[in-house]
Amino acid sequence: MGETSWAFLLVGTFAAVGAAMMVGTLAALWRYHRTGRFPGNDEVARLSVGKLVSLWVRVGVGLVLTIVGIVAIDRAGLL
Repeated sequence: MGETSWAFLLVGTFAAVGAAMMVGTLAALWRYHRTGRFPGNDEVARLSVGKLVSLWVRVGVGLVLTIVGIVAIDRAGLL
C-alpha cells in the first residue's frame, strides 16, 4: 500500500466514525422523542438534562469529525 492509501484509511476512518456517532445518537434521540424509550431498553425512561446535553455534545463531536474527515480527504485529492 502506498502513502496515499494509508492517509485515506486514517482520515476516512475519522469521517466514518464521526458519521456513525452522529447518526446513531440522533436515531436514539429521535426514538426517545417518539416513544420515550432508548434502543435496548424496553421501559420508559426519563432523561436528566445532563444526559441530554451529553448526547447532543456527542452529535456535535460526530459532526465535527465527519466534516474534518471529508475536508481532509478532499484537500488531499483522494476523492
